[in-house]
Amino acid sequence: MSTQRGLSPAVSLVLFVVLGGPAAPSEPSHVDVEWRFDGQMRGWVAGGHLADVAVRDAALHGRATDHDPILLGPVFELKATPTQSVEVKMRASETARAELFWTETLDGTYGGFSQEKYQAFSVEGGPQAQVYRVHPFWHAAGKIVRLRLDPPNKGQFAIEWIRIVDRAPAGSTSAAAWTFPVDGKGWWMLNGSEGPRAGRNQVVLRQTVPDGVLMSPRLQVVAEENPFVCIRMAVSAGKSGRILCVAEHLYGCESASFALRPDGKMHNYNVDIGALDKWRGRVILIGIQPSDAPDADVAIESIEIADDVRGPTELEVAYFGRVDGVNRADRPAGVTCQLTNSGSDAADVTATLQVPDGVEILGPATQTIDKLTFFRPKSVSWQIRSSRAGPVDVSLRVAASGCPAVTSAARMEFTPPRDIPYSLHVPEPQPVRGEFDIAAFYFPGWHDMSRWQPILDFPMRRPVLGWYDEANPQCADWQIKWAVEHGITCFLVDWYWSEGHRQLEHWLHDAYMKSKHKSHLKWAVMWANHNRPNTHSADDWKNVTKYWIDNYFTMPEYYRIDGRPAVFIWAPGNIRHDVGGSDEAARLYALSQAMAKEAGFAGIYFVAMSAHESEAECRTLRSEGYEAFTSYHGFQLAEQKAGSDRFPFDLVVDTATELWQKADQRSNGLLYMPIVDTGWASEPWHRSKARVITGRTPENFGQLCRNARDYARAQGKRIVVVGPVNEWGEGSYIEPYAEHGFADLDQLRAAFCPPGDFPPNLIPSDVGLGPYDLPQRPVKTFWEFDSAGDKGDWGTNGDLTCTVADGLLSGTTTGGDPLLQVNGLDLEACLHPRVTIRMRSSASDTAQLFWGTTLLAPSEANSVRFQIHGDGQFHDYELDLSTKRTWRGVIVSLRLDPANRPGVQFAIDHIRVTR
Repeated sequence: MSTQRGLSPAVSLVLFVVLGGPAAPSEPSHVDVEWRFDGQMRGWVAGGHLADVAVRDAALHGRATDHDPILLGPVFELKATPTQSVEVKMRASETARAELFWTETLDGTYGGFSQEKYQAFSVEGGPQAQVYRVHPFWHAAGKIVRLRLDPPNKGQFAIEWIRIVDRAPAGSTSAAAWTFPVDGKGWWMLNGSEGPRAGRNQVVLRQTVPDGVLMSPRLQVVAEENPFVCIRMAVSAGKSGRILCVAEHLYGCESASFALRPDGKMHNYNVDIGALDKWRGRVILIGIQPSDAPDADVAIESIEIADDVRGPTELEVAYFGRVDGVNRADRPAGVTCQLTNSGSDAADVTATLQVPDGVEILGPATQTIDKLTFFRPKSVSWQIRSSRAGPVDVSLRVAASGCPAVTSAARMEFTPPRDIPYSLHVPEPQPVRGEFDIAAFYFPGWHDMSRWQPILDFPMRRPVLGWYDEANPQCADWQIKWAVEHGITCFLVDWYWSEGHRQLEHWLHDAYMKSKHKSHLKWAVMWANHNRPNTHSADDWKNVTKYWIDNYFTMPEYYRIDGRPAVFIWAPGNIRHDVGGSDEAARLYALSQAMAKEAGFAGIYFVAMSAHESEAECRTLRSEGYEAFTSYHGFQLAEQKAGSDRFPFDLVVDTATELWQKADQRSNGLLYMPIVDTGWASEPWHRSKARVITGRTPENFGQLCRNARDYARAQGKRIVVVGPVNEWGEGSYIEPYAEHGFADLDQLRAAFCPPGDFPPNLIPSDVGLGPYDLPQRPVKTFWEFDSAGDKGDWGTNGDLTCTVADGLLSGTTTGGDPLLQVNGLDLEACLHPRVTIRMRSSASDTAQLFWGTTLLAPSEANSVRFQIHGDGQFHDYELDLSTKRTWRGVIVSLRLDPANRPGVQFAIDHIRVTR
């Protein structure tokens, strides 16, 4: 085993295994049940959507005829354990999705089978049979009495055998911390063909297929008391690792990914997994996928399941670069760095900027941070001015007490100032067009600073417009100018309607419709109808169609396809479900056509955004009245091939053409509009549970655009769809931003528009406009209820009523779970360890304070109970939360239950969070 690049001798792995995918052939440690198709069906029977099912040549053969082929197994009985696997040796003609269902009972609508008890896996097409290993973690069922295998949902297949095996070593442990190699007993490979085995000063695991997962012994860990998995590890390659967890009384496993530092050096990896749905009750197994690279060398020094962060202070520069996206020579330009700490708290942090000759730092070169914790990245910024245009190389040194300094470097491009007179208006757009209509999705979610708040921790995403007010018509004018000057024809605007209630229309109604330049950019409705069930109806359909006709279709800017207003619909399946089936849905689409024609239009061009994953589904859409389909994103095949929700954008580029081809092949007479993906990295919304597509750059985005152009040209298509331009929280954006400025839009234009003398990329400051930033929200730490009628952002549920008057928030509980809750906080727990509540109550009872963090939702584990005096007098209830393990990180919400029964009268004078 190589220890190159500074790998410490510890647990070392060569990674080659895919969880739930093709596995290396090897003899299992114990076969519980096996069915070999060496001449008989062995009790397996064909269900629907299958043809040509027969046993021949020592295999069970068949062919999928539709999207849901079914093979039903015989009845048996087997005790279920968390370490059993189902293995299938199978050959398939097509790469496609397969599914395994299991049940512990034969009762129920589907013979005991359900979506709760299944696992999907990807089957690779090819001439050779492969072994697919599925890990169901079905122990909570107690026993297994039947399997159902849904083979690949397209093409032919041949199954040689199916078996249930158990590879794990026997025994369990009460330990929750391991130092290797001494404490390595009981750790095993979930998918590996070898190991772990003892080597000199290390434990070696060698595998034969990608993505190995090192599994723990059977555990007895109380999840709520131990929300961290802490690893000291060195990795030579890869982008991300993953932690898997299995709970005692829950089906399946769940995982959280974490970014790697693949430099071959030992680092802390403190993974907060307390927010996972399956990190509940007693955790009986964890797994560690140390890297997603098949050629990674990994050395693990220690693993601990802990109540808090472990390991020494370790600083990292997460981002170092420009603030504004575009910088002009001889004008102030922002430089920022975002710092993180993956270990224990750092004190007295200094960040020092260095610049070359000819560049001036406008202020102190050294910035300070008093305290930097694991839970909260922090940023510091400088203003610099370059006397010349061209590239400027800047460098950074960060130091803190008791830990090694870290450095970083960045290149900033300064362009000449634009010789343009200042103006009261955004300059007239100079549209650039190519041979295709380029339709891009637009998310109108940025009308309030509370929406931007989670994005502030990601300075590389800061728009060139700043943290802008999306309802400002001048902001819309800039967006229109930048879009049409880079080849975009129209925006497909996320539009929200549920039973007549509309929301998030500030951009469309207040900004775009009042903008000076709206005539340059078309737009269309993308009805985001992911509403709650049973909110679609015949009457509602008439109403929504009438609203479109009366308010939108008459606009000259409304986008038309074949002379008809286009409407894109997110969830055709929701409509179909709510109105009683496909036939009734078809009647409603026909009604819309009639209403549009009666109003003087040629009809409506309906485009489906989902429910088009098979030929049968496309056939249904066409019969209902759809004429085309597309999707919001185009990374589905890449994610499937990666077998992970953390994968590189290069894989999106590599799989895009195949994704488009598959869509055209199943289209069944519908027009397919190819989608150019704009990425996904939703950490601001989902933190450790985020899907993250890594490594998106202007260059590989440009390659994707060129691939789409070539595909559309070859297929004779007229419309290409581009992913969201401004999903800043989901990480899907190409509107000009800090890290890359206009580079994404420039790549889009270069791919889809003929070469020419393109208009310059102007920014607001070039013409004396802006800034457009919304005011920052003050960090609120106290609520005194001095303004009548103002609850100070505290909301209620249906179990209490309250009013604010005479300096008090007064109310009466009307149910058994009354609560007051405030969201949108931004408090570092370590700096605010106390909460004081001054309150009176009509009855003695138990009150409870809950809190939520950026990583943990409010729960019993994130709460404290305290006794309330029922004497009708005010009392100060001082809660010291510094000893609570879950009062950590960044507090984003508080919830106060003033009592736990109805009929209690209470009044609150103030609530304060203090140091």
